[in-house]
Amino acid sequence: MEAKDPYTAEHENSVADLSVRVAAHLGVDPREQQTIRYAALLHDFGKIAVPAEILNKQGPLDDDEWAVMRRHTIVGAQLLARIPFFEAVHPLVRSAHEHWDGGGYPDGLAGTSIPLGARIILACDALHAMTTDRPYRRRRPLSDALRELQRCSGSQFDPAIVDVLVAEQT
Repeated sequence: MEAKDPYTAEHENSVADLSVRVAAHLGVDPREQQTIRYAALLHDFGKIAVPAEILNKQGPLDDDEWAVMRRHTIVGAQLLARIPFFEAVHPLVRSAHEHWDGGGYPDGLAGTSIPLGARIILACDALHAMTTDRPYRRRRPLSDALRELQRCSGSQFDPAIVDVLVAEQT
């Protein structure tokens, strides 16, 4: 992934570290924290199947490009499912873009039907993405990103995880 998209490699490390801190704060046992770390490190693994021109596009993606991008969770989970060591990881990778209200992808899961680790990764992923420069936009200040997480608490994000993230960052 790093050879294809250097941003994604750094992003995954940061999301993994933050996800483990949130999981620990929520009282998740250390073994599950390790599973969450692996899933966070690999949550965008399926992007290896996304063409570089889509990954690095300067402007917004069109509908066809979004369809390709949204498949990355499925591709990543399918590849990881072939490796017995990642038996507990691949479901989190598949669900890492599901939204609390059911509006995410790929399966439209909602609420506690989304694995806890995937809910943690989603919020940590969003926070890191908002606070770093992307090919299509500049980073936002941390205070703005935290307000956006709070605005989307209960719709995109699990409210309990947003509360932990906000407390951890302030």
